[in-house]
Amino acid sequence: MGAVTRAACQVQGVWVDPELRGQGLSVHGMAAVVQQCLERLAPAVTLYVNDFNTAARRAYERVGFRDVGTFMSVLF
Repeated sequence: MGAVTRAACQVQGVWVDPELRGQGLSVHGMAAVVQQCLERLAPAVTLYVNDFNTAARRAYERVGFRDVGTFMSVLF
């Protein structure tokens, strides 16, 4: 968890070893993380994912995540 409040927690740093990708590990792993977060930390679980990361977005959708906003990082 990157941040935790009484209202929500944010998942960060999700990654699956490239040699293990395509086996459904991300869906099962993320579902377990979400379940634990909801039971122990906060009533809502959030995350940020790049729009071009289609594989991750599909996995998150299968777990139940949905788009609620679009953000842009501005570096200067």
